[in-house]
Amino acid sequence: MKRSALILAALAVTLTLAGCGSRSIGNKIDDQFLGPNVATQVSNAHADLASPTSRIVVTAYNGVILLAGQTPRSELKEAAAQAARRVQGVKKVYNELQVQQPASLLARSNDSLLTTKIKTQMVADATVPSARIKVVTENGIVYLLGLVTREEANSATRVVQGVSGVQKVVRLFEYTN
Repeated sequence: MKRSALILAALAVTLTLAGCGSRSIGNKIDDQFLGPNVATQVSNAHADLASPTSRIVVTAYNGVILLAGQTPRSELKEAAAQAARRVQGVKKVYNELQVQQPASLLARSNDSLLTTKIKTQMVADATVPSARIKVVTENGIVYLLGLVTREEANSATRVVQGVSGVQKVVRLFEYTN
């Protein structure tokens, strides 16, 4: 009996939180499959995209794909974008891959710390709809994705710019107004 109550409570919380954003549960589920599908297609597009010479981070939000990371040659950057565009369900691809050697472990650790700081600041700021914004940090560059108003985007950007260590903010929002 206790187990059933816990399951029902968890389901209620999940459905309540899912209703807090402007995306449907179906969109969220689609993105959970879309990201890995794109990552697989990108890796299969060229052997060097799957090798240690490249570091590709694929993020999906509402059918929008962000390709971030590093690859050693510009033709690999373009091959990754073309592979991502071919995946069914992809609405738009932002190809933010940098042509350079992969970021060091120290840089990636710093990126994780920055993302955590940013998310914490967003949750603390009532003007930022943190549940509707995805934050991706790669090599000190912060990418913001989500479905927001222009005012909400400006608030989120202001918060990110106030976090020490952020080198650049790239807004990839879909605007609702």
